[in-house]
Amino acid sequence: MNNKMKLRDENGKVYFGWYILIMSAIVGTLIYNGIISTSGVFLLPVTTELGIPVGAFSFYISILSIANIITLYFISRKLNKGNMKKIMLITGALGALSFVGFAFSTQIWHFYLFSIPMGVCFGACTMTPCTILVSNWFGPKVRGKAMSFYIAGVSLIGMPVINLLNYVILGNGWRGGYVFCAVGVLICLPLMAKLAVWSPADKGVARMGDEEEAVEAGPVDPDATAGYTAREGLKKSAVWIALLSCLFVTLASSSMLQHGIPTLIMSGQSPAIATFISSLISIALIGTNIIIGWATDRFGVQFGAVATCLLFAVGVLGYAMVGTIPGLMYPAILLYAFGVPAVNTVSPLIIAYICGEKAIQKFISYMNMLIAVGGIFGATVVGLLFDATGGYKIPWLIMAAVLLIAAIMRAAATSKMNKYAAE
Repeated sequence: MNNKMKLRDENGKVYFGWYILIMSAIVGTLIYNGIISTSGVFLLPVTTELGIPVGAFSFYISILSIANIITLYFISRKLNKGNMKKIMLITGALGALSFVGFAFSTQIWHFYLFSIPMGVCFGACTMTPCTILVSNWFGPKVRGKAMSFYIAGVSLIGMPVINLLNYVILGNGWRGGYVFCAVGVLICLPLMAKLAVWSPADKGVARMGDEEEAVEAGPVDPDATAGYTAREGLKKSAVWIALLSCLFVTLASSSMLQHGIPTLIMSGQSPAIATFISSLISIALIGTNIIIGWATDRFGVQFGAVATCLLFAVGVLGYAMVGTIPGLMYPAILLYAFGVPAVNTVSPLIIAYICGEKAIQKFISYMNMLIAVGGIFGATVVGLLFDATGGYKIPWLIMAAVLLIAAIMRAAATSKMNKYAAE
């Protein structure tokens, strides 16, 4: 195996890392998207039938997010070669149970109760373990492309699945929709049981994308590779700067998810057009994630880290000005599509660049904890600023400034002096 992407390993078999990518994309679609991206699909059907206030129903997302953060804290010490698959299977089963619980809920407290195991599943069975596995199977030379294929795969598979979910809800009601989501989680369980293999060393092959000297040394076991321990890494200022930058970029991205469409509507677009534009962004992200992954591998982690934040900032600036300059809408959307990979595609690359691979699973867990915190507060902050100022211009200007700060933080964190080098 050399440091380029190839279909087959040195034994002539299909490289098992490709199966890891496929499994991760399916898990990301059926479990991650099933929990978060489909929440809006259920909002009106559930609240209308049960007579629950929208705000009260939406509060289950906050409970879920808190459970997610607590789960990430505890599993950061447990996600290793011996436990990864067991954790994914157990928490995946909890996720299926939580969807079934939602399907049979009749009171608001039922949703609150079942959102706790759903949050545990979200933390221990979706982005964190899948990102760790992709990092373990693809070395530094191709990790950017591999991570982008994973995230793009979630978007690509997710579009038809969400459309199918809409048809299920139309034909069978929201309870049938939640059962559909539970079945999606159950589909993932045998895939994880078969394919969630910790590293290439477990298959006796060299890792794709390693430096030439590492390739010549044979199979790479991440447990034996160089890097900071969690204790060592958390003493480094660059690690904290990188982790905090993850919070900053997520403040902006989570705000855009909730307030992007209202911004376009208030700028004069019809709700139908604004929603259509939002769907175009999802399609564009398939391509932009891959481009950003390639560029990061080609030009370095610092380039990807800074460029995505700056593109994101300019895109958000366009949203701030779209009310007075409508022509900025499409350039702003394009820049946003190139910038938002800063969250899930580029962030793990930054962490691996600074920390090495010895405790990569712990640092990725910490990273996702900060991303989760940003996800909780981002949309709320923009909403409060909107209420205070009477429009979206000032909130988006502030978010553009936050992204500019994140770009500076990431430029500092990914300087050559902060790249992990074995002593």
